[in-house]
Amino acid sequence: MSARVALWIVLAQAIGGSTPALTKLALAGLSPWSLVVVRQSLGLLILLGVSALRRPDVAPAPLRARDLGLLLVLAWGGFALPMVLNAIGLELSTATNGALLSPLEPIGILIGGALLLREVLTAPRVVAIALGAAGGTLIVLQGTVDIRAGDPRGDALMALGHLSWAIYTLAAKPLLRRHDPLRVAMLATALSVPPLIPLALAEPFDAARALPALGWVFALAFLSTALISYAWNAALREISASTLAVFIFLQPLVGLVIGALLLGEPVGGQALAGAVLIVLGVTLAALRGES
Repeated sequence: MSARVALWIVLAQAIGGSTPALTKLALAGLSPWSLVVVRQSLGLLILLGVSALRRPDVAPAPLRARDLGLLLVLAWGGFALPMVLNAIGLELSTATNGALLSPLEPIGILIGGALLLREVLTAPRVVAIALGAAGGTLIVLQGTVDIRAGDPRGDALMALGHLSWAIYTLAAKPLLRRHDPLRVAMLATALSVPPLIPLALAEPFDAARALPALGWVFALAFLSTALISYAWNAALREISASTLAVFIFLQPLVGLVIGALLLGEPVGGQALAGAVLIVLGVTLAALRGES
């Protein structure tokens, strides 16, 4: 694995770990559907601006019917759906739990990768995922010790959201064999917005509440829509979906720190023990799973 790919991986995971906290802050001013529509619209403008400044090395490949189908699956099932589920879940639960539930995503990616992409589940990857899942379970169960640490309804929605994120990786992998990562990010972002607009328009809107939250929404658009989409696609183009899935376990660590420092959310010893298991899983995968 090259240093450039490793940088994209770490950047994507760091942003992913911080996204629940940024979303929680933005929800103070916008309702879930509206937040996702504004976030994606701003993110698309940022991506279009980057594309206008960037000169492509080769002419874009034509979009085939299969490509369009994959883009729709990616945009709606793997992009818009998990963002909405996580936003609604975060209204009920904590940003820390939002990040700590991310070990569910690589489980979906690895199973889907084996079934759909014919990727091999090597022993180091399986052990790493088992350690990560065990660590994530310990962290989530911290809420049974401290009732301030989450809400079952919100956590269930966020769990579904993280499982849905697997759709993005599985649909993007074949697209990235023919298309530039930036182009895939732009098309997926653009297609994710239209079906959500009617739902956003039906939500109540309070300009006085929304204005202070716009800074957090812009941060989400830049980091969690535009930058992470490109970073994720750039890494996924070079490595397997299973390898990228293993490194998602970095997200709970980032979420723990940000949730505790930025939002003052409780973190107990059981959660820290779970984080240690996750680090062990990531280290094993890095040292044994890939050269």
